[in-house]
Amino acid sequence: MTKIGLRDWILLITLVPTLLISLCLGGYFSHARYHDLQLHLEDQASNIAEPLAIASEQGLLSGNTQHLQRLLNISHRKNSPLVKSIAIFDHDHRLVATSNLHKDFTKLTPPAGSAPLSQSLIDDHGDWLIIRVPVKLEASHINELALNAATPSNELGRILQTEGQLGTVVVELQKDKVLLAQQTSMLVSLLIILLGMSIGLVLSLRLVGRLTSPLQQLNNQIDKLAEGRFTSDLEQPFFGELDQMRLGINQLAIELKRYKDDVQHTIDQSTSDLFHTMEQLEMQNVALDLARRKAQEDNKLKSEFLAKMSHELRTPLNGVIGFTRQLLKTELSHHQLDYLNTIQKSANSLLTLVNDVLDYSKLEEGRMPINPEPFSLRDMVNDSIELLAANAFEKQLELALLIDPACPDDIIGDPLRINQVLLNIAGNAIKFTEQGSIVVKVLATDLNDDKVTLKFSVQDTGIGIPAAQQEQLFYGFSQADGSVGRRYGGTGLGLFISQRLVEAMNGTIGFDSQQDQGSTFWFTVVCRRHPLSVSEALPTAVLQQKTVLYIEPQQFSRESTLSLLNSWGMQVSACATPGQLQQALSQRQKFDMAIIGRAVSLDQVNQLVELIRQLSQSCQHIYLLVNTLSPNLREALLQSGAQACLSKPAHQRKLATALARPYQSQFPLPVQNIPLPPKSQLKVLTVDDNEANLKLINTLLRELVESIDSAHNGAEAWQKASQSHYDVIFMDINMPVMDGVTASQRIQQSSLNEATPIIAVTAHTLDGERERLMSLGFSEFLSKPLDEQMLHFALKECCPHVPPLPQRQQEQPPVQTLNLPQSRQIDWELALHCAAGKIDLAKEMLQIFLQSLPPTLSELELLVRTDQVEPLIQLVHKLHGATCYVGVPQLKQLTELLETELKQGKTVDQLEPELFELQDRLQSLLLEAKHWVW
Repeated sequence: MTKIGLRDWILLITLVPTLLISLCLGGYFSHARYHDLQLHLEDQASNIAEPLAIASEQGLLSGNTQHLQRLLNISHRKNSPLVKSIAIFDHDHRLVATSNLHKDFTKLTPPAGSAPLSQSLIDDHGDWLIIRVPVKLEASHINELALNAATPSNELGRILQTEGQLGTVVVELQKDKVLLAQQTSMLVSLLIILLGMSIGLVLSLRLVGRLTSPLQQLNNQIDKLAEGRFTSDLEQPFFGELDQMRLGINQLAIELKRYKDDVQHTIDQSTSDLFHTMEQLEMQNVALDLARRKAQEDNKLKSEFLAKMSHELRTPLNGVIGFTRQLLKTELSHHQLDYLNTIQKSANSLLTLVNDVLDYSKLEEGRMPINPEPFSLRDMVNDSIELLAANAFEKQLELALLIDPACPDDIIGDPLRINQVLLNIAGNAIKFTEQGSIVVKVLATDLNDDKVTLKFSVQDTGIGIPAAQQEQLFYGFSQADGSVGRRYGGTGLGLFISQRLVEAMNGTIGFDSQQDQGSTFWFTVVCRRHPLSVSEALPTAVLQQKTVLYIEPQQFSRESTLSLLNSWGMQVSACATPGQLQQALSQRQKFDMAIIGRAVSLDQVNQLVELIRQLSQSCQHIYLLVNTLSPNLREALLQSGAQACLSKPAHQRKLATALARPYQSQFPLPVQNIPLPPKSQLKVLTVDDNEANLKLINTLLRELVESIDSAHNGAEAWQKASQSHYDVIFMDINMPVMDGVTASQRIQQSSLNEATPIIAVTAHTLDGERERLMSLGFSEFLSKPLDEQMLHFALKECCPHVPPLPQRQQEQPPVQTLNLPQSRQIDWELALHCAAGKIDLAKEMLQIFLQSLPPTLSELELLVRTDQVEPLIQLVHKLHGATCYVGVPQLKQLTELLETELKQGKTVDQLEPELFELQDRLQSLLLEAKHWVW
């Protein structure tokens, strides 16, 4: 950018203010003059038109057009040449008279059908000004005409109908003189501005005249230096500071001449070196081009190799998977079953990897076909989610499916590719979510008679994706973070392949995610609607108006199943909490069916069984929706009285078929008697520091397994596990010498029982206790009190070949408790239930519990007096475990409360009333026991 010189600065300082002031003043006065002339012309137009409107009233009333024509001609001549034309129109906009009928006369004619004017109207048409003035009688004049008998009735009616509006006077004026005056004003202003600028310019030039010559000589000398002519031509001295500049420039010329010689020498040397370097770069470019072509050829060969190898690998892998499935159907030992399951999982993972590589190769070669065909949307989506259920159940995740009822079911698309994309993004959601829920939604975003745009979305509560790593998510062989592949596995091809498949189906794919807050992946596909039904109709006709009690604590699962049941016309009472369940039962005594949704684990089976028994009184049929695929648990739940046990989320076809079955079948299926099975050939180790608990678990297991060993603490259990192999180990958690967690970790490190399932057994469970113990290596978790059925479930989960419990042909008669010692603190029915109905075992366990109370009371009093919290927690926990099996519900509730409060940080002083109550109840029980006769 060129800098402004001294001469220019002087001119700018002088001329710019002058120019701005002149423009402002000239513009202001020109605008004022223009406005005044315009107003003057409008006044003239009004002065011509308004008198004409008054004068034409009588002529319009009487219809005297000659009078009106003469009036217009006189007005036109008096105001010529300002007026171009004058016209009078009647009330219906018809021309009555005009002074000049010219070619542009249509501009004066009012538009047909327009309303009469109520006041004067001025239109500016550039070169002409048109004023329209209404000819309207005053109210007094109208009254006079009405009173005048000579006025014709038809004329009077017309006047009254138009409210005195007789017509319009239109005057067209030429603006030539006005425009000329305006232009003249602007020209005068411009001349004044030019005069002021000229005076300022003369003064400025005279001011800079003395500086021009020295500055020009200095500029010429600088130009010579710039051209490389380093000669000093400034010999004549200047005045003031300019002379110092002259001397400096002369000295600069001398120095530059010396530097020029040095630089020229350096340039010559550098040019020689650069020429040599360019020759080397040219040779490297040729080599790089050859390498690039070779890399492209190698990449093509690589793709062909991957495609061929993927085909070759899939053939033996399918054989491995197929024969593994066949082998799993045969009789196998526990270890063989575990090894085969591992082989099957590994083979499936490898097959998935091979399929991804094959799809990637096809995408690179551009031969990934899309094959549209008719299919059922809901059947396809339900089948896909059913495949993912097992992975979600393993991580205790809620998996829910929500399909918009507006979505058509019969469509034409590529179900294989849609299923592939859905399984990929939903599988990723399960993979990267440790807790919470996975919600799959299907919506119809653009629906018409021929086509439909389906939007699939998968929302999770997983680890999320950092903003900095979201851009590379859909690139092949890449994941959001390098550590993700090491932690969760995967090749990074899934989303890349999904993106290409969605684009091939005319859809889009995207996601919304925040780190540590979960993600929502979605994709859309465009499908055509199919006019015919492609799937078998659901048997929902028999379900209409059936009353259903639906129990589901998980929100998304509840919404999904509730939407299905409502769409089938069923009357549903949905419950999320025990309070809502009791309210629903109080409002309706009988239901046609009950559907129970639960997240089931071994320690919760008894609660679910109890709920089934409770609802069987009010519901004719009971169905279960559980988050497990375990056939043992499902078989046990079916034996408890449920008509069907389905996996969550509910497959709509399977659920509809199960609910409708009782109403389609007329004859119940015969019940087959199952013979008593033999004991399982298992060796079990039970570990508990409480003698009564240990005796009970051994007594219950003795009817199920052949061999049982026992240990009273973790150290003893570790010693026995180091010497013998066990099929299952039941481990108490809180024990002296060595606790159950330490013992379990040491046992798993030994060579004899490193693969043995260890089941945690504890009397007290805080929130999150199960997850904590499972993360520490335990295979399952059971809460006290245990019963025979719960132990059998645990054995079935760890050892699938354990035979089922014998089915009772009829209910056992209740045990008579009249001859047993009576006490206000002992519930003998509860004690017998805990002892599996064995009265001798219940008595023996109570006696062991009573024998342990005196030392327990002494130790409790000492710990309370000395304020020792940790030993007190251990003592209360041990006492709580003992009360679980002897039928003392009040003592059990009190010890459980104390253990919970102590573990949550309460002090001994804060729990002093509860501790005193515990001592009183134990002493009272001992006093009662002295008078008992066994």
